[in-house]
Amino acid sequence: MTDTLPEHYDSDRVEQHVKDHWDAVEASQQAARATADGEPFYFVDGPPNTSGQMHCGTAWGKVLKDAFLRYYRMQGRNVLARPGYDTHGLPVERRVEAELNVESKQDVAEYGVERFVADCREFVEAQRESMDEEFADLGVWMDWDDPYQTMDSEYIEVVWRAFRELYDRDLLRRERRVVNTCPDCETSVAETRLGYDTRESTAAYVGFPLCDREGYLLTWTTTPWTVTANQFVAVDREAAYVAVETPEGLLYLAADCLDVALDELGVEAYSVRDRYRGEELVGWEYRNPLAANLAEGVPSRDGGVAHAPYVELDRTGLVHSAPGFGREDFERGRELGLPAYAPLDEAGVFAEPESPFSGLGVTELRREVLSALEQAGALFATHSHEHEYPHCPRCETEVVYRAADQWVVRVDEFKDDLLDAVGETTWYPDDARDNRFRPMVEDAPDWNVSRQRYWGTPVPVWVCEGCGEDVVVSDASELAALSGVDTPDDLHRPTVDSLTVDCPECGDTARREEDVLDVWFDSAVAAWATERTRPPECPEHWPADLVVEGHDQTRGWFLMQLYMGVVFGDRAPYEEVLMHGFAMLDGEAMSKSTGHVLRPPEVVEEHGRDALRGHLLSHNPTKDVGLDSEMSGVATVADKLDVVWNVYRFALLYMDLDDRSPTRAVETTPTERTALDDWVLSRLQTTVEAVDEAMENRRTDRAFDAVLSFLVEDVSRTYVSAVRDRVWDGSTAAYDTLGTVVHEGTRLLAPFTPFLAEALYQALDGRSDTVHATGLPEVDGFRDPALERRFERVSALEEAAATARQRAGRKRRWPVVEVVVETDDETTAKAVRDHRDLLEDRLNTQSVLVTSEYDRTDESPVPQMDALGPAFGEGAPAVAAALRTDEVTEFPATVSVDGEPRTVTGEMVEVTTETPDAVEAVDFEYGTVYLDTTMTTGLKREGVYRDLRRRAQKLRDRLGVEMDESVVLTVDADGTLVEEAVERYREELATETRASDVVTGDDQAAESTTLSVADTTVSVGVRRST
Repeated sequence: MTDTLPEHYDSDRVEQHVKDHWDAVEASQQAARATADGEPFYFVDGPPNTSGQMHCGTAWGKVLKDAFLRYYRMQGRNVLARPGYDTHGLPVERRVEAELNVESKQDVAEYGVERFVADCREFVEAQRESMDEEFADLGVWMDWDDPYQTMDSEYIEVVWRAFRELYDRDLLRRERRVVNTCPDCETSVAETRLGYDTRESTAAYVGFPLCDREGYLLTWTTTPWTVTANQFVAVDREAAYVAVETPEGLLYLAADCLDVALDELGVEAYSVRDRYRGEELVGWEYRNPLAANLAEGVPSRDGGVAHAPYVELDRTGLVHSAPGFGREDFERGRELGLPAYAPLDEAGVFAEPESPFSGLGVTELRREVLSALEQAGALFATHSHEHEYPHCPRCETEVVYRAADQWVVRVDEFKDDLLDAVGETTWYPDDARDNRFRPMVEDAPDWNVSRQRYWGTPVPVWVCEGCGEDVVVSDASELAALSGVDTPDDLHRPTVDSLTVDCPECGDTARREEDVLDVWFDSAVAAWATERTRPPECPEHWPADLVVEGHDQTRGWFLMQLYMGVVFGDRAPYEEVLMHGFAMLDGEAMSKSTGHVLRPPEVVEEHGRDALRGHLLSHNPTKDVGLDSEMSGVATVADKLDVVWNVYRFALLYMDLDDRSPTRAVETTPTERTALDDWVLSRLQTTVEAVDEAMENRRTDRAFDAVLSFLVEDVSRTYVSAVRDRVWDGSTAAYDTLGTVVHEGTRLLAPFTPFLAEALYQALDGRSDTVHATGLPEVDGFRDPALERRFERVSALEEAAATARQRAGRKRRWPVVEVVVETDDETTAKAVRDHRDLLEDRLNTQSVLVTSEYDRTDESPVPQMDALGPAFGEGAPAVAAALRTDEVTEFPATVSVDGEPRTVTGEMVEVTTETPDAVEAVDFEYGTVYLDTTMTTGLKREGVYRDLRRRAQKLRDRLGVEMDESVVLTVDADGTLVEEAVERYREELATETRASDVVTGDDQAAESTTLSVADTTVSVGVRRST
């Protein structure tokens, strides 16, 4: 690294230089070793999916984590943070399928499962390497050489052990359930992962012809294709039903639904033949209207009426029920002993070979079923119906409810324990736990964990062909022992599919089920995999001190981890949860699947890594973070980092000039320091305290904003601009204070903008190979809240005075004769009295005064006729005239009109205040600032001098002279005022521009410029001294 800073902050150059330095000195390893004996801080990394390139939303999550990890490491904690990757699952398969141009599981089978799985692995490895590089490029310090990956055999064995433990505890069983099935992905989809939107479908009134009696049971359904699997018609046994004679035939339906149903059927004339209680209909038998289209022997050709608690009296009061295609139907059908007949396969294709519907997908099946119902005389009406419907989160295809054998975690068995564990955790934002997460846990269904795919952790169950016994394997060595082969290197399909084991019960051959596990089952055991521990034992440092993920993980990783934590550890596997928002691009959530993303390299190329980090960290992590295509927010942070760079460059230049070293602690006494020194040291301590408080409350935005505000507003714009003359004069106290502030500032910056912090630290100090192996600043005895409050007033005064200057058209460099502060606030008055010299310099005025009442204003009453009219009627104009004549400004007041007294209140008059023409008045929080812009010859000369000084300093920069190198300053102007200014301030000009001579008149200069001063054109130039 270098001990000097270039004039301009080139983020790419600086950050690349820092990266090279970190690599050379193994900075991350040094930082870890520095706190190896500290109190552990256990962090579990939620694994991002490797299905595509990361975007700025992915980056935000990792940068948030990195900021906390760096912070706690610099606090002396032994940070345990192993990165992780979610490498399995349908998202990866879909990407590989797209590359191979395959569209179905049949296509995959023809291509070859082994080749397909190998392609998935190759794709994942490439994506993971890319993500490793991009995370590391953003300065995220984790052990990228040893991440946990859900595809590794070591990880799969952790998952298998968890599966076996759940199985042994009877919390995981193979059960026939109605599950959400995506016909496009050809697999079941977890309830917690479904998306929902409003879709339009064709609803139908379908009649089921009764056996042994006349008429139809009238039902209404939004899924008429499921009539192919009808098993019973549900009735409310307590409700009233009617048999109605209509032109369409005899119809049975609920009495309460009669008018609505017949209206939709277009029936105007009808008569009620009979009335029944629902329980009287129970047991009636009917024929499926599609029986002619169904194969002989299928259970849906005939059915009967049964009571069901889910019947509502809103359509017909009779519900067509297919236990194979509906959850409520399934549960009631199981109670009735009916089979859950589901003639659709995983692809949503009708699979009964002897039916004319065979081979039809759901869309075609819906159309053909409606046609068949119409031909059978059982379709009484159809209409378009909008309703909320679930869809696959990956391809957005409508899912179908379909009965299938699945492996299910019985969440209800330990739900009370889950809720108890939730209450022991702390969440940010604080309402997320009880308002969002707890209701989700309360409503959590049993967890279907099996998937009918290829690239995933295989379900570790071999089923005996002889006795049907399940052989559940817990690790690779057990599998090798049972199968009689060497321990397999890879535990994926089809390697494990090809292995058979001997049944321990009967000795027959057991073959593996082909399903794989839900990827959330993988990531649910991340805490164990992070520390290479297997359930039921808990990791050494368990539970995690903190986990940080997006709010979509409330029904994903947060929830699934909770299941495992409660089952194996009797508590949540995390102490605290920071639930961050989404990254929004131009107001919309970023999405890899739609391509609506902003990639980190795009931002880094334009503005740098620290600017991107800073922008992301400057937003409340519990809310969404906004980005735009123009990267305007990142550019704003980049500008502020440039200001910080210039602060440090100023400090280093002057310290080098005067052979000073930046101090690590204040060494001067209070009597040697000024109030400004004490103020900035106090602000430093306040900032340290604010950062600690914000980070403990998981508000990285408040922490980073506190650091930036301190360095940009307090140090750069206030302290440095006010202390330049003292530094120029070699003030020990100024150097001492400035050195302390910039040294501590690097460490405060380190968790947030690690590249810039490192570059500044190495230039300032470099006693350690990395600033990240040093400790964070701690609050000491320099805190002075009263002084800070007074300086808050000073800052407010400056802002008001700047506004007054702007209104008056007076440039900052041109002095004014007087500033008067009118205030009743004693803190403000004391601030003016105590810091008068500072204010005179900062406000560029000859005098600053404070008073409780400014006596150079004129007040005038402005009658408000809309208030005087109602009070005095026709006499209102006369009252107004009297107010103006008497110049009444205090109310209530009495004026005389035609000899009669009239009382006027304050609401009837607006009192305006007028100041002298040369005075500009601006109100602020604590009073009013009066800026006297009266111009004198002396003030004009001083203004010219300040303009000349500024131009000369810029010309020095253009000429490229060193700080301690002298120049000749030339000033050429015909105006008497300019000549007088040069003569009056010749010594100051020479000193402050480091000029060996100030020459008036025409002179050859290496660098020159012209400016207009007091209506005179002036040429200013510099050249190196000979």
